Amino acid sequence: MQHVAVKNVIIGAGAMGASAAYHLARRGEEVWLVEQFALGHTRGSSHGAARIIRHSYADPDYARLMPLAYRAWRELEADAALPLFIRTGGVSFNPSSVSYVEQVAENLQALDVPHRRMSGKLWNEANPAFGLPADYDVVFEPDAGALTASKAVATQIELASRLSPMTRVLPETPVRHIDLDGSRPVVVTDDLTIEAERLIVAAGSWVGRLLPDLALPVRPTRQQVLYFRPGNRALFEIGRFPAFIYMGESPDQAFYGMPDFQGLGVKVARHDGPDADPDNPDPVVGEAYRELVRDFLRAHIPALGSADIGLTEVCLYTIAPGERFLVDFHPARPDVLIASPCSGHGFKFSCLIGRVLADLAANGATDVPIDAWKRI
Repeated sequence: MQHVAVKNVIIGAGAMGASAAYHLARRGEEVWLVEQFALGHTRGSSHGAARIIRHSYADPDYARLMPLAYRAWRELEADAALPLFIRTGGVSFNPSSVSYVEQVAENLQALDVPHRRMSGKLWNEANPAFGLPADYDVVFEPDAGALTASKAVATQIELASRLSPMTRVLPETPVRHIDLDGSRPVVVTDDLTIEAERLIVAAGSWVGRLLPDLALPVRPTRQQVLYFRPGNRALFEIGRFPAFIYMGESPDQAFYGMPDFQGLGVKVARHDGPDADPDNPDPVVGEAYRELVRDFLRAHIPALGSADIGLTEVCLYTIAPGERFLVDFHPARPDVLIASPCSGHGFKFSCLIGRVLADLAANGATDVPIDAWKRI
């Protein structure tokens, strides 16, 4: 078995790992990016056409970081000379008994982000695809939109190779073991032992298996996504139909969706799912789940409730307590960083998290306020 010594090693070439590689390479650093599957695979959390990006957060810790995240994406677009963000606008809504929209609006006001708060009745008048109950609480953010997910991940990996000749990408290279007994962390694969000066573990739902001694309080779950094909597709095009977030009275009553993008259909899913084994994926989306989503749509976006489903997609969430992020040093190893999980809402932050990881790896600190993410 070959043994090599490398300055920066990253495990996982999804959104977080790809971004960390890009930001380290941008500084001229040596970086090896190790991925157990093919690049762009569909087994994790980062594939698919698009992800929502928005300032509209109820949690102020996350809301105050969104301007930095938007800036990180704009800088990436400039480096790549490619558009990766599509402005669609975004709407959040809830029953009058729920305080989610109220908290979102307060945070948007504090950030001086343009928005409009209104009733369900007024929203329906402006947006005929919707049929919200008249007393719903609604807030619209015109600068919300979509990130081209798979394209963004691939772009950062490509840039990492272009920006630093010391970048090496190793797809289809499963990590069998991480040895933390020596003076430096060692990553063991079938053909290599890679001694790292700095190790970043961005392995999503596999993080607990790679670092079993930490007993991280994380739970892989199965997220099921449906793409609807309504009869009047013009109502659901970008520019007419926004991304949306619905928050009901209990955690399992949260739904989200996006306008028709790349002809795939209107994306809708529930922000919740059953426990999953990441090594035994189940690609089938059952009828009970389809009907659950249809029930939500019939009550809020009626034209989608009876629309055909043209495509289904399954991905993984890796949930931490309170749906927090975990971005921190290993508690016993200042040369090991953990950047996972992101609890099903991390993609929009991934380009910023990549910068944070590069800061922490190179300098031991970052000027981005990430105390809320330190939970290890």
